[in-house]
Amino acid sequence: MSVRKIAYLAPLYFDEQCYLGGGERYPLNLAKGVVESSSGNYEVELVSFGPTSFRREIAPGVSLRVLTAAGKPTHPLDMVSWELPEALADADLVHMHQAYTRCSELGLLVAKQLRKPICVTDHGGTSSPFVQHLGILDLADLIIAQSDFAASFFQTSTPIEIIKGGVDAERFTPSSKPVKRDRVLFVGRLLPHKGIDQLIAAIPPELPLTVCGRPYDDGFFLRLQEAAVGKRVEFITDADDERILELYRKAWVNILPSVYVDCYGNMHRAPELMGFTILEAMACGTPAISSRVAAMPEFIREGETGFVFDNPDELATQLRRLATDPGLVETMGRQARLVVEQEYDYRVAGARLVDVYEPLIARAWEVAA
Repeated sequence: MSVRKIAYLAPLYFDEQCYLGGGERYPLNLAKGVVESSSGNYEVELVSFGPTSFRREIAPGVSLRVLTAAGKPTHPLDMVSWELPEALADADLVHMHQAYTRCSELGLLVAKQLRKPICVTDHGGTSSPFVQHLGILDLADLIIAQSDFAASFFQTSTPIEIIKGGVDAERFTPSSKPVKRDRVLFVGRLLPHKGIDQLIAAIPPELPLTVCGRPYDDGFFLRLQEAAVGKRVEFITDADDERILELYRKAWVNILPSVYVDCYGNMHRAPELMGFTILEAMACGTPAISSRVAAMPEFIREGETGFVFDNPDELATQLRRLATDPGLVETMGRQARLVVEQEYDYRVAGARLVDVYEPLIARAWEVAA
């Protein structure tokens, strides 16, 4: 079997020099999962954009190729490059990430002209209406959605495959030594649609809360700090993966309280297409709590790996219960870890992707022959 070469095209990539978010970590993890689950029969190159071109290896069989961005787009998701045709020319399949962007528009057209099989995944970022309004997704061979909720948003004749998960269960693991759990935890970008303000309002005054994430909105961050006055709230804005791993292991629970309508009255139709930090915490043996919003409840087994809440009072009750019942925390945490290993690890997701990539590549090779 010859090595299959896959190109993952995304406007941003997971790095301090670019952007740190679930929509960027997700394709990186999937790339590793595809390579590892195929025993090296696949190679994946993440293709993205920056001020200057470069290429580097990220992991065995996984590389990052940054193309010189053309112009200065007003929206960071609208990155394009004149180098894109060359970057995609050797790929056996092109997988677009962030569907509703200028990057995907151009990528779909270039890949179609090159007669490459095309897969598309949305991560919730939207900067251009044309993909949806002009039916450009019909050019793709397959839509890959990370949840049932995510799949429900696509309006296209292209078939849809749902492949859930994509977290690194070898990196995010329970501690090998006893750990004293001593806090409620939030991990994620500090943005209004994450509902952190509602978490701070609901947290019982006796429970410590750690809010960990980059403050991408200065005004909202100030609002959170003001709301936390008089409560036991700690903000950590510069954590790396090692610190985040430590926090996951020390928490009674990791909570993602995302909302459809934020504190400013703005509507978010798809605030969470999966909920990456929920799964990372579960991989560490920590229960998860989410609001009953978007895709998140799909990944929590109520009363078994965590809880889903409908209102602040219910959330406060769930938090107190876990904070005062260490046996329940450990039981839920063990089950959460098992579920991630079996269903949501990136190697599991990678194997499923190989199963859908392979017939698309084989069909393209038959046509070319």
